[in-house]
Amino acid sequence: MLRQRFRHEIQAYSFLGPALLLLGLLMVYPLGQVIRMSLYEINLRKETWVGLANYAELLQTPLFWQVLWQTVLFTVGSVVFHLLIGMGLALLLHTKINVRIRNLFRGLLIIPWLFAPTVAGMIWVLMLSPFGVLNGLLTTVGLLDPNATITWLGSPQTALPSVTAMNIWRAFPFFMVMLLAGLQAIPEDIYEAADIDGTTTWKKFWYITIPSLRGIILTIVLLDFIWTFRAFDPVYVMTGGGPVNSSQVLPTAIYFDAFQKLKFGYASAEAVIMFLILFGLSVVYVRR
Repeated sequence: MLRQRFRHEIQAYSFLGPALLLLGLLMVYPLGQVIRMSLYEINLRKETWVGLANYAELLQTPLFWQVLWQTVLFTVGSVVFHLLIGMGLALLLHTKINVRIRNLFRGLLIIPWLFAPTVAGMIWVLMLSPFGVLNGLLTTVGLLDPNATITWLGSPQTALPSVTAMNIWRAFPFFMVMLLAGLQAIPEDIYEAADIDGTTTWKKFWYITIPSLRGIILTIVLLDFIWTFRAFDPVYVMTGGGPVNSSQVLPTAIYFDAFQKLKFGYASAEAVIMFLILFGLSVVYVRR
């Protein structure tokens, strides 16, 4: 019996072998190389062992902490508004309205999710340009002087909020779809029993809807936090991290430090820090 079980396990691992080998080549080996490079000072000619000097320099650099803070702001702002907008639209689409109208709006509201981040970023660059749609709309409604323009992507005060707004617009349909599916899975008899007891709409939402969606909410929030924290395309396409690093986030900082400044060891240390943060979030997600 023991030999048969052992033979079955060997057979199972042999089937998994090619996939595990491919996973190791594509993920484990590059990760090991990044960790190794973070311990060296690397230029195009040689590698010099420096131990933890790259990490020490990283933690003593004010720009790193600024970029990390901006990454957190970009991520938290995106996730919070994804949840609020997604929940609001899911509740609206779950109401008993005309089926054709509801299906039409479901199809229209999911369109932003179909755009690639690069394409969405380019669309918003055109919208937010000094002579773009947004400034034209503000001028039309009288909120902006016709002789003045706002450089949404060229100002340190508005660059990061503008990129965050684009990311919110592009990804809220994911939350909407997931929460709508969760709402449709809640038994109607629970709400009917609450109506018989005279429960208000707010109390039904707080004590029935939210607890029923708690698992879905935690899962999609963690997933979205991981996806947004490592987002590179929106920032690179819209602002390139500028102006004056005001919209720089960790993924773009790693790219510029490695491939423009050629500080491969320093950039690898940044990548390891980012990996540790995302690994911690991934552990929480897997445990859930």
